[in-house]
Amino acid sequence: MSEDFHADEQAVLEQLAQDFLKALQLKDAGKLDKAQDLLLAILSKEPRLAEPRMELARIYLDSGRLQDAEPHAREALKHLEQGGQWTDDLPENVVLGLAHGLLAEVLRNRADSDEVLFGDPDVFKALVKEAKKHFAEAARLDPSDEYATYHAFFLGPPKGTKVEMLGDEGEEEPTADSPEAPEED
Repeated sequence: MSEDFHADEQAVLEQLAQDFLKALQLKDAGKLDKAQDLLLAILSKEPRLAEPRMELARIYLDSGRLQDAEPHAREALKHLEQGGQWTDDLPENVVLGLAHGLLAEVLRNRADSDEVLFGDPDVFKALVKEAKKHFAEAARLDPSDEYATYHAFFLGPPKGTKVEMLGDEGEEEPTADSPEAPEED
């Protein structure tokens, strides 16, 4: 019976994988409602799959549905932190970094909303602090993630981190892409 159970479970996961790929194709084709429906159907059959949750959170985030995006991003991160990566196309640290970055982006967008900006300052500070923490973790897990690295720095270094300035008199040295950078001959 155990072999039959595992064979049935494997068949279900294979079908869910095909459905997941189809959802990604629909999303890429701009058919977001159909992609969303298919991702929700996958999660109704297996709610522990992080990758469909991340894609669903991304759809919600991109369409401005932050209240819908956040729980899916948090749940995906929780499952990944428990070792629940489903696909092996990317290294575990990269997928986990993407999940941290996704949640951070949702939180940063919530902090940018009028409701939060003109609301309770403590809510704003808490959202920014948590977003900064997740961006920093995304950058740590995947140092090639320039978006997370930028936002981790842009939102400020973690408390207790010494920031050294370059150049004379505490001014930061210009980089090649900054407006103050000297022109090359």
